Amino acid sequence: MKENGTILGILSSAVGEYLSARTDDFKKNIVTGLSVGFSRMLAVLVISFLLLIVLGIFAYAFILLLGEAVGSMTGAAFIVGGVYLMAVVILFLLRKKLFRRMFTNLFSGIIKEESPADSWKTLLLMIVRNLRGSLDA
Repeated sequence: MKENGTILGILSSAVGEYLSARTDDFKKNIVTGLSVGFSRMLAVLVISFLLLIVLGIFAYAFILLLGEAVGSMTGAAFIVGGVYLMAVVILFLLRKKLFRRMFTNLFSGIIKEESPADSWKTLLLMIVRNLRGSLDA
C-alpha cells in the first residue's frame, strides 16, 4: 500500500504543507513588523534629538532675553528651569496616555493573525489540491 495514495497520507502531507506555509507566513509577518517597528523607533529618536537641540537653543535665547528684562541671568535661568520642571511633571502625569498607548499602538501590528475561518479555508484548499494531484497521478 502506497503511503501517498491513501487518504491518511494525503491528509498528512496537506497538513504538513499547511503548517509549513503558516510558519513561513508567520516569519514574514514578524520580520515585516519588526522592521517597521524599528524604523519608526529610529524616526522618533532622530526627531526627538532634533527637537531637543532646537528646544535647547530656544531656551538659551529665552534666558538671555528674560535675563535682560529681569536684570539677572541667574533668575532668568531659574524661571526657565521652573517652566521645564512643570513640563516634566505634566508629562509624568500624562505618561500613560501619551507614551504607553503610543508604544502599544506602535507594536500591536507586528503580529497579524488570520481569523480561524481563513485558516480552515487554507487547510481545506491544500487538501483538495493534494487530492486532485494524487488522483491525476
